[in-house]
Order: sequence, then C-alpha cells, then structure tokens
Amino acid sequence: MAERVTVQLSKTYTVHDKQFASIVIREPRYAEIFMEGRGKPREWQPSPHGPVLVSYPGVVDSYLQKLIVEPGYDCIGELSTVDALTLEKAVLDFFPV
Repeated sequence: MAERVTVQLSKTYTVHDKQFASIVIREPRYAEIFMEGRGKPREWQPSPHGPVLVSYPGVVDSYLQKLIVEPGYDCIGELSTVDALTLEKAVLDFFPV
C-alpha cells in the first residue's frame, strides 16, 4: 500500500488564498486506528436480505482530520459532492473489506 495517495479533484478550489486541484493523504497509523479508537470506517452488517456494507461518514471525517497532508483539513469544507465522495473512497481504500 502506498504511504501517500494523491486524490485528483474535478476542479480547482481556492481556500484561504491557496489553490489546489488535488489532496494528498497519508496512510493511517496503528495508533489512529486502534489506540485512538477510530476503528474501521466501514463494515459488513447483517440485514434481512443478506449482508450490507455500511460506511460511517463520521469515522471517515475523523481520519481525514489526521490524514490530509496537503492542502490541510481546513480547506476541504467546500468540496463538491463528487470530490467529497472521491476523497471518501480514498480513505476507504486503505481498509479492504
């Protein structure tokens, strides 16, 4: 697995006088997953129709607060839906199911 991942965005954003068209995130560490209690950002849950994969947006966001290298967590609040979901997928990809 890559130590760092660059997530390409659908457009260029300007926040706090910074322009960016990609976000760099790093791989989560043991302490962030287990010692700080975040756990996995998605898991299989039983349902009447069989297992369902459930993602936890709050856990994904908690990881992003720690994992964003560039441009900084404080810059992602205005991401479009498409770019927000692309960023979520990048975090989820660190945790195979």
